[in-house]
Amino acid sequence: MKRLWWLWLVAFPFACRKKDNPIPRQAPLARFFLDSIGLEQEDRLPSRFSLSWSGDDPDGYVVGYELRINGGPWSFTTAQESTFVVSFEPGTQYKDVIFELRAVDNDGLRTEPPARLRVPLRNSPPTCRIDASIAPPDTALIAITLSIVIDDPDGRESVDSVYIRIGSAGSWTPFSPRHTLLTLVPQNPSALSPTLVYVGSSLNPAFTIPTALPLDDTLRLYVRAKDQGGLFSEIDSTNTIFLRRKNSDWLVMDSWTDNTAIDTMDGLFRQAWGGYDYWNLRRATQRPPLRLPTWLHILRAYPRVYWIGSQPSTEEFEVSETLIEQYLSGGGRLFVNLPLRHDLGESSPIFRWSPADSISKVQQNGLLASGSSVSSTQTGFPNLTNGLPFFMSSINPPYPKGTATIIYEMPNLFQGNGQPWPSSLSRAAAVGFPIGGGKFRQILCILPVHQLGGDRIAFLTALQNALQP
Repeated sequence: MKRLWWLWLVAFPFACRKKDNPIPRQAPLARFFLDSIGLEQEDRLPSRFSLSWSGDDPDGYVVGYELRINGGPWSFTTAQESTFVVSFEPGTQYKDVIFELRAVDNDGLRTEPPARLRVPLRNSPPTCRIDASIAPPDTALIAITLSIVIDDPDGRESVDSVYIRIGSAGSWTPFSPRHTLLTLVPQNPSALSPTLVYVGSSLNPAFTIPTALPLDDTLRLYVRAKDQGGLFSEIDSTNTIFLRRKNSDWLVMDSWTDNTAIDTMDGLFRQAWGGYDYWNLRRATQRPPLRLPTWLHILRAYPRVYWIGSQPSTEEFEVSETLIEQYLSGGGRLFVNLPLRHDLGESSPIFRWSPADSISKVQQNGLLASGSSVSSTQTGFPNLTNGLPFFMSSINPPYPKGTATIIYEMPNLFQGNGQPWPSSLSRAAAVGFPIGGGKFRQILCILPVHQLGGDRIAFLTALQNALQP
């Protein structure tokens, strides 16, 4: 009993001391991982940089941190690292930023005094270049598309604006760095006029450049970027581009395997229409890499398009589905001269955008004898014939869609084995979407027109009348 009492007497004074004179809580410690950054001038950090920090509490635990920059308000965070982007005022290339850090512990105490770090920064110029992988071709029809790649060592968000210039003597026109795909189109593609600029896939111009694109002449386009501190990138430019003038309301697109079709039809086009513009899709120097938007802007300049294709170029027409649909939805009129392959499946995109629903075929496909009739079923279209001195082969007549109609048919079509074409199968040579009054929105002809006989000038005249906008 005396032993226990003694322990109580010993413990009592300490208990009284702790209650009357409590040990004060200690504030947490905080520090940046770098004590200092001894860099100056060109060696300074870019305006986009990362900082790390840590903290410790001798009698508790750290619940978070407070940061402030250049004496501004404190901002709480539980993170121990972050990336910062500091903007530069125009004309400023170097600046120092003072960071202060304090830890907050579980008792609400804060580091005092705060840790302090001077961060020397420099503003770096942005970069701006034209994407060479989808650069414009050497020869352009009406529309030129540029893909612009923009960056900045200080962070792309520090890019303030991008500029474009037509020719070395033109003035710079600024636009938002959000727009990296531009298509330039003359307001009047037949004469010198202001330049409309479309962004992305939009069909409404975003802005206008007063400088005209030279027509039937060469030009170069120049780009550069400017950051928030007023520094400019180096200038980049396209190669020399020859921009063709629009001379007709007819555009002939040529995807035939060689020059045979255009060599045969050239004089006929001129006699029937008075002229036409020609686009040779076999030449890489005339093929813009983007159907959307470049090809579409080209087609939109023409109320009527005559597209010549061959069986080997079938894929060209399949991958152009959206292009064709958007051109037609904008009011364009289209004649497609494309022999249909026998292996064209019902899922082919051609059967989605064309007046053809499917094809009728036999094991050896169709044959049309020399001089055999290609008969018109529509008023105004003349009868034609097979103009070759031998059988026209590999014929696969289409079935028209429910809203389409037959314009030409082949009454004397044969099978490849010489037997008559089955009466249950289609004999159509051309089908189209009528819009009333003898007009058509689109016509698909599966027989190569340049291989047909008869009054082809009358046919082309009828085609022009039928495809009036």
